[in-house]
Amino acid sequence: MKLFLPLFFAILIALSACQTEQRYLTADDIKKEENQIIKVVEDYNKASEDKNFAELLKTLADSVVFFGSDEGEIIKTFADYKAAIQKQWDEYESMKYGDITDVFIVMDKNATLASIIYGVHVQTKRGNATENVFLRASRTMKKQNDKWVIVSGINSIPREKIATSVPDTTKN
Repeated sequence: MKLFLPLFFAILIALSACQTEQRYLTADDIKKEENQIIKVVEDYNKASEDKNFAELLKTLADSVVFFGSDEGEIIKTFADYKAAIQKQWDEYESMKYGDITDVFIVMDKNATLASIIYGVHVQTKRGNATENVFLRASRTMKKQNDKWVIVSGINSIPREKIATSVPDTTKN
């Protein structure tokens, strides 16, 4: 029994030393992390504008999933992602992103996982036609090698309102 108590405390101390320290973010820390997240989105948009795949890759995690406008547009590999981006770049002569707006960010308390939802005006040019659209986008991000990167995303182009409310289907 004399040996058991010191051995028990030695194991307890060793186990407690192995636990990762909880990091609590101050308001300034949170703002800094949010600014870094926004910067990654801006860098992604700039790389897309420049049709620069190498710079685009710098904003992405080791593995990504992107969802397009319809049920068939699900990108799960870098090969599929590169093909989809190349198709977009081939379709438009240019794409110019504006500043992101309506930004909503939520992240875990240790700033390792975050979600950002935002809007952005995009001007596209194809031939003599120029189109101005407003995109709503969402990105899930994580810290990878102490840097925020995009893990997944979805874009949508809001169209004119069709209905002001959802119909009540519970009443017959």
